[in-house]
Amino acid sequence: MKQIRSILLLALFLSFIGITNAQNTTGEQDLIEQIIENIAEQEEENPDYTNLLEEITKLIQNPLNINTANFTELGKLYFLNQNQIEQLIKYREENGAILSIYEMQLIKGFSAELVKNIAPLISTKAKTKPISVKKLQHQLLIRCEHNFQKEAGYKTAGENSKYLGNPWKYYSRYQMQSPKSGINFGFTAENDKGEPFFKDENSNGFDFYSAHVQKKSNGLFKQINLGDYQIKFGQGLSLWSGMGGKKSSFTTQNARKYQGVKSYKSTDENRFFRGISIITSPLKGIDIAAFASYKKIDASADTDTISSFASSIVNTGLHRNRNELNKKDALKEKLLGGYFTWNLKNTQLGAAFIQYSYSPEIKITKKAYSHYNFTGKNNYNLSINYQTRINNIHLFGEAAQSKSGGIGILQGANIQIHPQFNLETIYRKYDKEYHAHYSNSFSEQSRNQNEEGIYIGINFHPFPRWSIKAYYDQFEFPWLKHSSNSPTNGHEYFSQIEYTKSDKLSVYFRYKQENKADNVNSDFINTPVEFKKTQFRLYLSAKPAANWEIRNRIEFSKYKQAENNENGFLIYQDLIYRFSQFPLNISLRYALFDTDSYDTRIYAYENDILYAYSVPAYYNKGSRFYFNLNYKISNNITLYARYAQTKYSNTESIGSGTSLILGNTKSDIKLQLKFRF
Repeated sequence: MKQIRSILLLALFLSFIGITNAQNTTGEQDLIEQIIENIAEQEEENPDYTNLLEEITKLIQNPLNINTANFTELGKLYFLNQNQIEQLIKYREENGAILSIYEMQLIKGFSAELVKNIAPLISTKAKTKPISVKKLQHQLLIRCEHNFQKEAGYKTAGENSKYLGNPWKYYSRYQMQSPKSGINFGFTAENDKGEPFFKDENSNGFDFYSAHVQKKSNGLFKQINLGDYQIKFGQGLSLWSGMGGKKSSFTTQNARKYQGVKSYKSTDENRFFRGISIITSPLKGIDIAAFASYKKIDASADTDTISSFASSIVNTGLHRNRNELNKKDALKEKLLGGYFTWNLKNTQLGAAFIQYSYSPEIKITKKAYSHYNFTGKNNYNLSINYQTRINNIHLFGEAAQSKSGGIGILQGANIQIHPQFNLETIYRKYDKEYHAHYSNSFSEQSRNQNEEGIYIGINFHPFPRWSIKAYYDQFEFPWLKHSSNSPTNGHEYFSQIEYTKSDKLSVYFRYKQENKADNVNSDFINTPVEFKKTQFRLYLSAKPAANWEIRNRIEFSKYKQAENNENGFLIYQDLIYRFSQFPLNISLRYALFDTDSYDTRIYAYENDILYAYSVPAYYNKGSRFYFNLNYKISNNITLYARYAQTKYSNTESIGSGTSLILGNTKSDIKLQLKFRF
């Protein structure tokens, strides 16, 4: 058996030499790009990726030892589903320690592409460096961003719409860790462009402050959080603050992995908890958590003949002028809740309860589509969830209820039909009167409400270097939506074929089609009409030399609704160079795009400075260029810089309202210093 294993290892090494390198920046960037761009394409809102970027970067800097990592730790690897984690652990138990990353291709369900993707995050050896005697680890980030073209908000004479600050964004974050004591402390401060800085309503400095303290131990009190934190529990039907995950090219990895309570380090000013959380572990495998939160969130305030109320919740986090400042902290939110988890050998059971209280009460504008939206001062959610494994089948699900009586249900199954063929199916049904303010479960919409659907995804590796991914999702909306004046339905299809020769060459072709219905303006009545959006993408990543990497992408987008036919395309070239004898990395992109309207927009992830991100939607006609560099000044100080410019050829202005820019050019710069001590 050992001789056969050695021969297979040698063959894999020779045929896939160079496929992985835990310190390979090429793999790191591909990894981050795949994860974030997949999410961005599906999100209707603009989520905050800060926590996700930090988690990925932390794994890249401290790769996970796959020979010692347990089930929960392996769950941090974004590309692995539950079946693959189980197969990895089983392989370790039967064959002993994994000797090389190349060997992972012998594990059932693992392909060359998968191993390439997780390579930057893993290691087969424990750290050889001695444990530092330093008790505390500190990191400080200082960042500023500037727009060169001034928006109309800086120039207008309107008292309520004029921006009160300058076109600079300021950001700082401090993090302290004590590995010995298990204490983690940090704070974040942010001031958006146009917001007053050390004046007016922000006389104390920044517009947004966040701070957290976290203490972990092996005793009864497993974890205590003070300040700001997030909770990610179950399948996200009742408790999943922060970013979740939508449909993507990770076609069979949609089951949520329990994350529990985590310190909050992002700058989304609404979707987090502020207060205290305590997790106890009275028995092995059992976690009991209790939490309390109080904070103020942005809302549009209004009054009627009886009392004042909040007519909508505002999630932009922008407070640049009087109109926006009037909405700041207009709604008080109190939360109490807890959850319970019980981990058995192949099964996890859980239950959660959360109660909300708002002041003043919430009354959504009386539109037909909002008839079933939450109104009032109080709400609660009660949920139960499970995950279990039966042979090659991983079952997962959650059921939840809100105070209104509305029900939310999600049931999924991941089946390893063959070592190289994985199938996942998910059924979800969210009642139109189901209200869960901190839910973020698998869905077509941004809210888990008024939706029913079934999803089927596959991941097939017919040959070692080839992979085929596809999904089909059928959904319907039993009640009206903001964009449709009657119940509607739709479906979505996605397929991708990829060839991965090594870390030096990867190419894929993608096809995606969406069929939905939206209102079409009419002189009499707005009526939903079906539309079809189709996208084709060809992507190539190559590494012609040790220090060079190139990436090419061409994508076409087509949109058809009734007699309206629109088209668009995006093509870009990336160049990345890493100096061997000099601590400097540079990357640049030049892109050309031409779309008939926003309906044919194309999203593309852009390399950015550390812990920052950019996923613009390319539309209209023009070109875009950006240039990044990071320079390691010393072992403790690193400088990051970025310049980006978009130039349109078919418009004389960009944006609208207070964000309007006169002219056809928009450019900005980012500068950041990272200190470690």
